[in-house]
Amino acid sequence: MPEINQQTKSPHQNQLRFVGLLLVIGLSRHIPLSYPELSNFSPILALVLLSGASLRGYWSWVTPLCAILVTDLIINPSYGLSLLEPFMLVTLLSYFLIFLLGKKLSSTRSLGKLIGGGIAGALLFHFITCGFAWLGNPAYAKSASGFLQALTIGEPGFAPAYLFLRNTLASTILFTAALGWIALRIKAPASPAISNPRPVSSN
Repeated sequence: MPEINQQTKSPHQNQLRFVGLLLVIGLSRHIPLSYPELSNFSPILALVLLSGASLRGYWSWVTPLCAILVTDLIINPSYGLSLLEPFMLVTLLSYFLIFLLGKKLSSTRSLGKLIGGGIAGALLFHFITCGFAWLGNPAYAKSASGFLQALTIGEPGFAPAYLFLRNTLASTILFTAALGWIALRIKAPASPAISNPRPVSSN
């Protein structure tokens, strides 16, 4: 009996450990405040993707929600932003879509597919946020060339958008590979069926 209880508790303990790991890493989002050249170098996209792919039940949405809200409350005042500004709402929409992408990958046991999902999520995030900036910023011409500018060189006088994309891709690949490897190792294997012993024939 002790062995059975240990087996039933182990998956839940592993999941709680992974949740704690995700929350701690989410706090590292303050790094760009100290090193502006690392803007958008953040584990948050990997965290959201893997929460959808690796966690079950309410943990799958409580974990990214807590990590995002807590860290946004900490770092947003430094950027002069609030949670309810339009750009922040678009960012949250991007996170939600990446979370759904993670849900699509919940059955995979391939680290390569998780990393591929992370790359797709990073590109989706860049496309949506730059697209919103293109729509709302009068510095961009409302044309195909203006949209391309928003995706690549960005607004004149500011850091080019491709640097943000570079940092987003690099950090998402790094954290998805590291956390995805951990998630796949602790993902509970399917429980083998208990076979009933054959009845002994009494002849």
